[in-house]
Amino acid sequence: MDSLTQIVLGAACGEAVAGKKMGNRAMLWGAVGGTIPDLDVFASFFTDEISSISFHRGFMHSFLFAFLAPWVLAWLAQWFYSQNIYRRRGYKAAAMTIWLLFYVLAATGLNFIPVALGEGLSWYVLIPTLLLGLRFAWRLWRDYWQRDLSIVESSYKTWWLVFFWSIFTHPILDCFTSWGTQIFQPFSDMRVQWCTVSVVDPMATIPFLVCLIIASRFKRFQTARNYWNYAGLLWFCAYLMIYTLWHKSEVTQTFTSSFADKHITINRLYTNPTIFNNIVWSGVAEGDTAYYFGQFGFNDGADRASPISTIPKNHELLDKIPPNDRAMRFLKWFSNGYYNVLPYHGDTLQVNDLRFGLLGDSLRNGNYVFPILLFKNEKGEWDIKPNNRDPKHMEDNKHAIGDLWKRAWGKK
Repeated sequence: MDSLTQIVLGAACGEAVAGKKMGNRAMLWGAVGGTIPDLDVFASFFTDEISSISFHRGFMHSFLFAFLAPWVLAWLAQWFYSQNIYRRRGYKAAAMTIWLLFYVLAATGLNFIPVALGEGLSWYVLIPTLLLGLRFAWRLWRDYWQRDLSIVESSYKTWWLVFFWSIFTHPILDCFTSWGTQIFQPFSDMRVQWCTVSVVDPMATIPFLVCLIIASRFKRFQTARNYWNYAGLLWFCAYLMIYTLWHKSEVTQTFTSSFADKHITINRLYTNPTIFNNIVWSGVAEGDTAYYFGQFGFNDGADRASPISTIPKNHELLDKIPPNDRAMRFLKWFSNGYYNVLPYHGDTLQVNDLRFGLLGDSLRNGNYVFPILLFKNEKGEWDIKPNNRDPKHMEDNKHAIGDLWKRAWGKK
């Protein structure tokens, strides 16, 4: 899921295993642990597109990494505190800068949501985030920069548990989304994807975050601190493992019935919630020569998916590429076989990963969410790169997300 959700989950895990011993530091280092697996995105700076996409949610999201990494991280944490580095002015200045930068990025993301929904900048979001940012900066100054931080004496086992649970839960959470997580690396590159929650779901994250913030306000030995932290964890786990799984089951039955009503014979079906919510779902079904795409909303007032678009496979356009070609093998593996092909320019083809659906409820103007260009590079080898949408389509994107938001509220 998104970085904020992973940070909140990591912080809550840190608090659960070491809150009484370390106070808010348990949340802090749990948040760090919850972020570490996603550092694999930096592979894009050092390798090619195929390798970097394959590496993301690869080994650093595996169970083996979750077991091995805490041994090193726990040792580094103990050394860091034993050398009193955390009390030095230079370190404090760097840490404050990083936290303020993180807040700016998080606040920007929150303010972008109403813009993406087509409603423009919202003062109801902007003003609170500005005020909260000022308070956050003031608290950093008063409670961190000016205060002489207390001595930290935690056992190696405690540090290991903080990092283990914050890292171990990260890939499990990612399995609930649609990208696919290689939790069994390096023994298998199978990607686990349960597709029950969107990569960004405010209903899952915001109540969880509020509970965590309230918990952090209590002293480490106060019982209320535990109650609020576990209340947030309970909400989050119940949302994922009960609410979204129930929706997944209902949606699968609805799409199966919808295609049957239209006498569409399908070989397999892929369903996934749309961005920012768990109310409107997309479904992609594979037939012999085409895919069929539709959406269903629990607030539609109907019991069938509508409308349904037919998307020709056009897989024959790939016949000129050897089936064992590296780029070809990657595209089939990454998309799990849910892809169609379009001519682009010259020998270049556009391969659309249909698991991520369409921008909107139907196919129009090539509104694929995840288009990839398949082309020959300077070495004469087939290669790939994401096909970033033309800026002129941004307005269409806003309308599509705005329509999605309305549909989630039953205003189809």
